[in-house]
Amino acid sequence: MKLYVARHAETNYNLDELCNDSPLVNVYLTEKGIEQGKILGINLKDVPIDLIITSEFPRTKETARLVNEYHNVPTIEDKRINDVLTGFEGRPVDEFRAARNNADNKWTVRLNGGESFEDEKARVKAFLDDLKKRPEATILIVTHQAISRIIYAIIKNIPNERVNELAVDNTHFIEYDF
Repeated sequence: MKLYVARHAETNYNLDELCNDSPLVNVYLTEKGIEQGKILGINLKDVPIDLIITSEFPRTKETARLVNEYHNVPTIEDKRINDVLTGFEGRPVDEFRAARNNADNKWTVRLNGGESFEDEKARVKAFLDDLKKRPEATILIVTHQAISRIIYAIIKNIPNERVNELAVDNTHFIEYDF
């Protein structure tokens, strides 16, 4: 199976560097984000995509819709590739990162009712395990920066300490033989 993993296009929360834990919060693609989504669609237009999977967040679904204008394939959502539940909804990303990094164990700490890195990794691993059972030859996943990094780490067997080294800009995508 060919797997393409893309980060969603730019949002208003990206500009303000805020955490977003809930798909119900009004986070939307910026004008630049819409253009990025269109460019991602152009960049993937010749890829024979059979299925698109998104998180539950509107920003991933809107990015996928822009790409799917070139494919017209089924799109499904899976909450296991939702963004990390930080416990810092609407607060600066730097606050979340500092709190996690300053914890006794940054891999297992759950902040403000959020999930730990290990929780996040386990749900993404379960998603990938189920993905292997799918019949499609080529799947596009539109998700979030943290989830893109975790997918990379799981597939490439990268240790936790190196996960954040991967640069994942808006609409950046990686192709895998999965």
